[in-house]
Amino acid sequence: MTILRKILLFCTAALLLTRVCAAQQSATPALQGSVVDGMGLPGETWTTVGNLSPVEHGNGYVQSYVEQDAAVLASRSGSLSLTPYVSLGLVLDTKGYDWNNKVQPQVGIKLNKSVAHGVVSAGTAYTYEDRFNSLQSSGMVLYVQDWFGWQSVAEKANLFPGSTWAAFGNISPVEHGNWIGQAFVSQGIVARRFGKTALVPYVQATLSRDTKGFDWDNKAVYGSGLKFAFTRAPAYTEFGVGYLRENRFYSGQSAGTLSIFINFWCGWNLLGRKAGM
Repeated sequence: MTILRKILLFCTAALLLTRVCAAQQSATPALQGSVVDGMGLPGETWTTVGNLSPVEHGNGYVQSYVEQDAAVLASRSGSLSLTPYVSLGLVLDTKGYDWNNKVQPQVGIKLNKSVAHGVVSAGTAYTYEDRFNSLQSSGMVLYVQDWFGWQSVAEKANLFPGSTWAAFGNISPVEHGNWIGQAFVSQGIVARRFGKTALVPYVQATLSRDTKGFDWDNKAVYGSGLKFAFTRAPAYTEFGVGYLRENRFYSGQSAGTLSIFINFWCGWNLLGRKAGM
């Protein structure tokens, strides 16, 4: 299968799920009372576009991901759930770097624990990774991950929207036996609102390390900027400009650049009960 055909296949799948997402109303937690009430078909899709690596000077980057879950078991409170899932990820860049040009479908299962302002998950999956310019490999992966968010920009009373996530696991079959850890944090302040759009100055930082010492997996990227954040349930979009600085630990490369970016996220629950039902 040619690279172009793979890209077209991915884009078709992502478009179909994104159209499903756009047709859904804002998802709400299922009414509690039994294990059956906690079931559903939650899913998400997101895309990031921009020049996101100062060391890779002038390199345009796009990453897309789509996931469909099936919450087959849930605790009575809904805070604990078991979700088989299928997902598809795609990364492309304009300079053809091996680690930035790949497609990765997977089928897996994860255990999720909802906590205050976030969720913690542990999972395993069978995944296939095709790096278009070099290798293909498949195998089982293990991981733990979390996400926390506070003061959602969707609420007009909130002034300090922020989020953080972290992930750790052997998530790349091509990088066999490589354990990768990543973490991200962002904090903003709402400077002004224009209806559903907010103007948000922000600061952010990303840290990545691995056990095999690959240059692209061992770095710190940090910076600040200004973004417009737009919320229209069930989607969230932001675009902005900022200054990023990147330090790579093993090669010693360091650089800064002006970054322009667009982020999009959409979530849905195909069987979730609507509010008031």
